[in-house]
Amino acid sequence: MGDNAKEWHGTKSDDESKSFRTEFWAKHANDISSGDFWADKIKSFRGEPLERLKLALENLPLPAAFREAMIATRALIREKRKSNQEYEDQLALLYWLAAIDSFSVDYSEELDGPGYNIIESIPGEILKGLPFNYETLGYEELKLVNSTDKKWITQAWGEPSGHTTLHELHKDVWQKYEQKLKIEREERFETLFKSKKNSETSPKNISKNLELSVDDDNKPMGLFTKFAFSVLTIIVIAAFLT
Repeated sequence: MGDNAKEWHGTKSDDESKSFRTEFWAKHANDISSGDFWADKIKSFRGEPLERLKLALENLPLPAAFREAMIATRALIREKRKSNQEYEDQLALLYWLAAIDSFSVDYSEELDGPGYNIIESIPGEILKGLPFNYETLGYEELKLVNSTDKKWITQAWGEPSGHTTLHELHKDVWQKYEQKLKIEREERFETLFKSKKNSETSPKNISKNLELSVDDDNKPMGLFTKFAFSVLTIIVIAAFLT
């Protein structure tokens, strides 16, 4: 996933987002099996903030990737401050990362699962296009912003008029993709259920299942069939004797 189009923040449509998800997790599976997992690799860049940031951005929207990107950006700001250079761009990136991260929630009641599943399904270009500004978004509700960040932010931009999250500002967008993912899952489940049902009710499988139920004494169905047959035999004998 080297070029921007293959990274989450470069996806522009639902189809691109879906393709990204497939490729993203296939790549992670391959990296884990080959011992080249990004979360391990990024540790080697502790003294190289630019490389650390690049690798973190490639692995968005993983929550750990947001955290790593924040750490790398802080290191870049410290370097700039140490040499008395301007760091407005780096501070803006730091704030943007924290703001975008605040769009997600830990848990989705609607899907009964992690909120990450929803943010991953949203094209990066759509999320990047959600309007916000420092004056209304503030910093207190942004969980990735630490005390040092707050100091830098308020020194540069002053105090905002309010504090909230991107999730609260654009809850309608979140709910739209939450419902879309819910429908997608329901349709996938229904397709799998129908496929399984059709497979089980095919003449070949019915015959096979009946053979197993009669011949396999170790299976519950086999034991039940033998029991039913014994009861039936007793009933027939009793009817004959009376």
